[in-house]
Amino acid sequence: MKKLILIQNDFSGAGKSTVVRLLRRYLSQHHVPHQFIVIDEEESSIEPDALYLNPSHSAIAELTAHVDDNAITVVEIASGMGEVFAKLYEKHELYNILPEMGVEITIVLPVTNTPESFDAVTEAAEIFSDNVQYLIAHNTTSAYEDDDGAWDSSYAARVMDMFEAVELRFPEAGAEMENAFRACHTNLPASLLEATPEAIFGKEYSKWLKRSMGQVEAARQYLFGDNFRPLAEVSAPTRRPRTKALVKA
Repeated sequence: MKKLILIQNDFSGAGKSTVVRLLRRYLSQHHVPHQFIVIDEEESSIEPDALYLNPSHSAIAELTAHVDDNAITVVEIASGMGEVFAKLYEKHELYNILPEMGVEITIVLPVTNTPESFDAVTEAAEIFSDNVQYLIAHNTTSAYEDDDGAWDSSYAARVMDMFEAVELRFPEAGAEMENAFRACHTNLPASLLEATPEAIFGKEYSKWLKRSMGQVEAARQYLFGDNFRPLAEVSAPTRRPRTKALVKA
């Protein structure tokens, strides 16, 4: 089965960009081929290697064509485009088309401790129902520990329990990391676009990145399935077993 991974949440600051870049960084580090698509009305220079599709009728045809041609497709639904994409999903009956194409869908929903960020979860459940897999990506903020029960006691959490959603909890960017970002006039999502961010942002960042990658690793099979095939493994030549030469007496 091909994998289509949709990352979405229209709530500002839910951590969508961070999650998208962590998933892509993980795939790239393991040399796993994938394509990256952004559903948005305007093209941006922020993601220079992305294929941008305007949410229109032709975009759906383009999307299905690209998904059909690739084993793993990561799609970021830009802020404000969630409802638009949902309508297209239902109008063009993607819930029938994609499974017929042999495509399995995972919806990744980034949330914070802010209850308003949970709205996207219940909305997604209403739209996609049990036709997809769900993954909740908790993005820890500095206030998260003070309100750790916000998600667990929410209606969204109960809904995701019914759908047996997988949950990941990404660690907080601490004060040392925030200071390093300010010194470099950047932020957490932008730091993940750097080739070697550990060398730029220091030891605490290295620990954060290692822990975050560990979270992705824990959900690797769920997210990518058997399509997680590093190029090094695919292209490695088959070695023949050595045989000892016979020595004549």
